[in-house]
Amino acid sequence: MNIFFKTPLSTKWIEAMETIRKEFSEVTLAADDAEGRMNLKNADAWVAGQPSLSMDDLQAAKKLKIIFAPYAGVNTLPVAEIQKRRIRIANVHVNAPFVAERAIALALAFYGKIINYHNDLKHFQWHGYWAGSGIKDTWNSIRGRNCAVVGAGEIGKAIARHLKAFGCPVIGFKKHAQNGSMESFDAVTTDLWEAVGKSELIFVCLPLTRETRGIIGESILKKMSGKFVVNVGRGDLIEEKAFFESLKEGVLKGAAIDAWYAYPQPGNPKMSPSRYPFHELPNVVLSPHVAGFTPEAAALNIEATVENIRAYLKTGHPRTEVDLDAMY
Repeated sequence: MNIFFKTPLSTKWIEAMETIRKEFSEVTLAADDAEGRMNLKNADAWVAGQPSLSMDDLQAAKKLKIIFAPYAGVNTLPVAEIQKRRIRIANVHVNAPFVAERAIALALAFYGKIINYHNDLKHFQWHGYWAGSGIKDTWNSIRGRNCAVVGAGEIGKAIARHLKAFGCPVIGFKKHAQNGSMESFDAVTTDLWEAVGKSELIFVCLPLTRETRGIIGESILKKMSGKFVVNVGRGDLIEEKAFFESLKEGVLKGAAIDAWYAYPQPGNPKMSPSRYPFHELPNVVLSPHVAGFTPEAAALNIEATVENIRAYLKTGHPRTEVDLDAMY
C-alpha cells in the first residue's frame, strides 16, 4: 500500500506520518515534494486537502483507490471523475463544534452591534445609556428568538445545542425524513419553508450537493421579510444575486456570511468574495470562510484522518466515508 500526502505538511502532519509508519511498517508514505512526487502516479491512496487536488494529478494516478480528505465538504473535488473510476473518499466531521461556535458568534455580533459599537468607540462615539440616547440606541439579544437550522447534521446539531442555552425554540430542516426526535431540536421537518417561515434566525449549514445547490432561492428570499441569515455551509446554497438584492432592498433584516461565491487563488490573495458588493451593505457581517479553521480544529482533522487511514488499513473500511451519490 502506497499513500501519497498531497497536502502541505505541518509538524502535526509529519508526526501523524510517523505514527502510521510505526504501526504499519509495510505501508509506504510519500510527501508532495521533489523526492516524493514521483510516487504520485503509483499511489493507492492520497491524503488530499483543498485546493491541492487537480484533475491532471487525478488522471495520472492510475492506481488510486481512495482519497482521505482531512475536512468534511467534498464539493470542490472532481467528483465526476472520481465516481467514474469508483475511487472512494473518506472525510472527517470533527470541526463541527468550531463551525457552530462561529455561527453563533456571527449572529451575536450582528444583534449585539459588536462591530458597529467597536468601530464607533475607537472614534470616541458612545451609544446607549452613557450617550443619553435612550432605549432606541442599544443592542439586541437573540434570547428566545425562533431559530431554524437548515441542515440538521453534525454542525446543525451543535448549533441547536448552543441556541438552547439562549432559550431559543429551534426547528431543524433535513432533506430526508428520519424516525424519532432529535436532541436540542423542538421539531425537525423536510419542508424548508415550514422551518424558515416560522423563524427569525436562519442558520444554513447544509453540504453542497446537486439537491441543495440554490436551495434558498429568489422565491423563498422574497418571503423572508425581517429574517436574519447566517451561512456557514457553502455560498452556492443561497442564490447569489437574489441574496444580495434581498439584503440591499431590506427584505432580509441582515446576514452573516462565512461561505462565499469566489475565493482567492495562489498568487492572488486579494479578491472580492462575490460578483456583488455585499461588503458595502450595512446589514452584513463578513467572515472569510474560517468557521472550521482553528488550530484546535486543524489538529483534530489530522487525528481523525489518521483514524480513517488506520481503519482502512486494518479492515478495508474507513471510519467515515462519503456517499458519492449524496455527496456527503
